Amino acid sequence: MNHPLTLGVGRRVITPPVGSNLYGYRPDVISESVHDDLTATAFCFRQQDLSVLLISLTVCSIGDPLCGELRDRIAAACDIPRENCIIHAIHTHSGPILNPTVGWGVPDPAYLEGILIPGTVEAARAACESAVPVTMKISQGESLVGINRRELRADNTVALGQNPWGPFDPRMTVITFAGEDDKPVAHLIHYGCHGTAAGRNREISRDWAGVMIDAVERIFGGTAAFFNGPEGDVGPRLANGLTVGRMHVDDAVEHGGIAARDAARICRERGSYVTPTLGLSTETLQIPLQPRLPREEAEARMAEFEGQTVNIKAKKYDYYKQVAASYDTDYTEAASVPVEQTVLRLGDLAIVTCPFELFSEIGMRIAQGSPFPYTLTLSNTNDSRGYFITEDAICRGGYEVGMFLTTGVQPYVTDADYHYFSQTVNHLKHVKGD
Repeated sequence: MNHPLTLGVGRRVITPPVGSNLYGYRPDVISESVHDDLTATAFCFRQQDLSVLLISLTVCSIGDPLCGELRDRIAAACDIPRENCIIHAIHTHSGPILNPTVGWGVPDPAYLEGILIPGTVEAARAACESAVPVTMKISQGESLVGINRRELRADNTVALGQNPWGPFDPRMTVITFAGEDDKPVAHLIHYGCHGTAAGRNREISRDWAGVMIDAVERIFGGTAAFFNGPEGDVGPRLANGLTVGRMHVDDAVEHGGIAARDAARICRERGSYVTPTLGLSTETLQIPLQPRLPREEAEARMAEFEGQTVNIKAKKYDYYKQVAASYDTDYTEAASVPVEQTVLRLGDLAIVTCPFELFSEIGMRIAQGSPFPYTLTLSNTNDSRGYFITEDAICRGGYEVGMFLTTGVQPYVTDADYHYFSQTVNHLKHVKGD
């Protein structure tokens, strides 16, 4: 018989002020209203001497050094080791800018220090102070909320649309924790899909996932939170034939209703409540890198994007500029880049952190190779490093490929997905230990 598992839950509002920049499209998208509040929802798991915080922030992404600072402050406030603090961003594009990114804008320091950081810390502290004994049930079913978004057009180019034959993972997982009275304490909902149903709107919103979260709480009780899976090439399957809405939050509300029905159906599935074994493991993966572009090639490519200030074109200009400038410094080429990975174990369930927007096929390969019956990979977790693609996508090109190949002075090797997959599965086998 396993030792008792306790769970505490805390939530705080982290909505930015109206007039703040919204993230995901371009630097001049300014919020004009609040449709639904953004939140920090924290879950504190404890079993014997092990304590783990799992936090869902309803923002687009949160990279270092901000994510590192958040983990440090939470660890100090809650007396929990830093590596035991897992911070996830659900990837709504109707949330504030938290990563200083060329072509997208910069964060508002007043929002970070006045709302985001204290709100998240307070949610974590509240979770640590409200622990009750719980048991766990895992429910899994199919949802067609998402679809592969790498549409292959007639001219053989890839655009952000809908690709009905492209890979995507239809599995939606709902993990429910119940108290001694058998009433739900919390629901963790996992699914891989971009938060772009509202499009380039002007309302602050959790997008479609917010509607789903609210519905699960209203129907079943307890506190629900969304954890986005491998969503790099998956967007909402919208009625307009695209994966980006009409620049209005109504599309997100409509799509969220579909997600809510799926989540409720899955949550109602019968299953046994068990007391799982809690475990945590952190390892460092090493993802190989290619050599730098030659200076002459970088300078020539930089000239192609001269004067660009928006989105990926601005990012490409900055990338080639950095590569060219590196030849005038003492830059030393590296063979690989480290990636911290944490695996949270709850019995038959393994939750794997990932700092990338992982392509869905990689997540499905990890789940298939994992020794655990249920393996859920979380995107944009404990950092935000952009898109991480499959090797076969490179020949087609497209937005995600362009982003992947212009990250850092040295790009990842073309088969980086295999290295990430194989090292992750090895980590999972170490955690399973049998």
